[in-house]
Amino acid sequence: MMKVIKTGLTYVFAVAVSVAIVFFVNFANRYQLKPKEVYKVYLDGKVVGNVNDKEELEEYINEEQKDLKEKYAVDKVYIPDGVDIQKCTTYEKEVLTAKQVHNIIKDEKPFTVEGYKVTIKSNTEGEDDLAINVLDKSIFDNAIKSVVKAFVTEDDMKNYENDTQPEIKETGTLIEDIYIDQNITIKKGYISTDEEIFTDEKTLTKYLMFGEVKEDQYYTVQEGDTIESIAYNNKLATEEFLIVNPEFTSSNNLLSVGQQVKVGLINPVVDVVVETHNVIDQESQYKTVTEEDDSMAYGTEEVVTEGQNGMDRLTTKIKTVNGETTNVVIVSSETLTPSVDKVVKVGTKTYAGGGTAPIMSGSWAWPTISQYYISSYFGYRWGKVHEAIDIAGSGEGSPIYAAGSGTVVTARTNSGSLGTYVTINHGNGYYTLYGHMHSRLVSEGQTVQKGQQIGTMGHTGFATGTHLHFGLYYGGLPYRDGTPMDPLSLYR
Repeated sequence: MMKVIKTGLTYVFAVAVSVAIVFFVNFANRYQLKPKEVYKVYLDGKVVGNVNDKEELEEYINEEQKDLKEKYAVDKVYIPDGVDIQKCTTYEKEVLTAKQVHNIIKDEKPFTVEGYKVTIKSNTEGEDDLAINVLDKSIFDNAIKSVVKAFVTEDDMKNYENDTQPEIKETGTLIEDIYIDQNITIKKGYISTDEEIFTDEKTLTKYLMFGEVKEDQYYTVQEGDTIESIAYNNKLATEEFLIVNPEFTSSNNLLSVGQQVKVGLINPVVDVVVETHNVIDQESQYKTVTEEDDSMAYGTEEVVTEGQNGMDRLTTKIKTVNGETTNVVIVSSETLTPSVDKVVKVGTKTYAGGGTAPIMSGSWAWPTISQYYISSYFGYRWGKVHEAIDIAGSGEGSPIYAAGSGTVVTARTNSGSLGTYVTINHGNGYYTLYGHMHSRLVSEGQTVQKGQQIGTMGHTGFATGTHLHFGLYYGGLPYRDGTPMDPLSLYR
């Protein structure tokens, strides 16, 4: 019985489908509906309508965008991103004109031009990658070359590329490598005209150097100005001034009253790395040796032998990023002229009721071993005052010495941007700071003598490479009420 019912239902369903087909065919014939091939236009997945000719629509869109073609100096403008045109067969009678579709989509999405999408991958965790649009790949390639030339002279670049760098006979520099320290991908595609699109090398170079496109900032040279003073007064390091004013080759170059120089602060969006092999001659600081004399009154001193700086020839490997030294390795050193120790007698004879204040010999000790390289000086760096000098090249774990006798007032381990650091109060208002230590050997409240080892060199905290952040302050503690001073002033 169930089998008969199922067979009957199947028969009824088949008859119904046949009737529907016959009805639709008769309906189509009656109203002259015939299947035809058209192009269905979608905008973000939603149907806009049908057009007879895809090429006609694309050509109409191109012809109507005269302003965009003039703005970008291109021959063709394309459909917006999100518009899809698919060929299909339909019984629908209504077909839109190219003009009608154009007028619908032009108010919804911007049109596109053919170009290149450049992605510069960030090396900082959590930081977004940088996207740049250019009309032509050569615009980006040439702009990158211009940025590199800001940190390497044209002659040095040519010699490096042609393998014609002059041999180092006594002192000099050889470029070992130049590269951009980011992963960069370039893909051809269609770019929406509501996005920023770079159309010329000069504008893109400015963006890559300054992080934005803005008018150049100028300063008019006044009487008495020097490159160093202009740089400092405009919150620039001297090296940064020379980068934005490549016509100058040295801070010793002469200026003319009324001359205009650029004073914009660079903020490169790419990291230009230059690795060099260097042979340099550098003074080595003499040491001060104290000899106690119980026949001299306490608090008095007498210079027995004046100190003299020596001269060392250092062979180094130096890495710079956008002109800033980030790593220094001293490969070898040769003493050309040995330094002569300064010998000072200090009195130790005391009397009843005599004082016991710490004795300063009248000079300061250098805080590292004699093989060193000053990788960054006191002054502005990237728009902020660098309140110290950075001493590099001595190597991880090499000794750090107290520049003068005094009392340790701060001794921290892995604390903030300075990492492991020590601050010493030398009396008479002077404080010295020793940052980025690998380890410290003294504690707060401890009395130290000039030349005593207080720690080892490292790169703790916010440090690029192993170095000592050596600061000098007067009138108070560092980064509080003390006034920062150039530590090199102690040795002049």
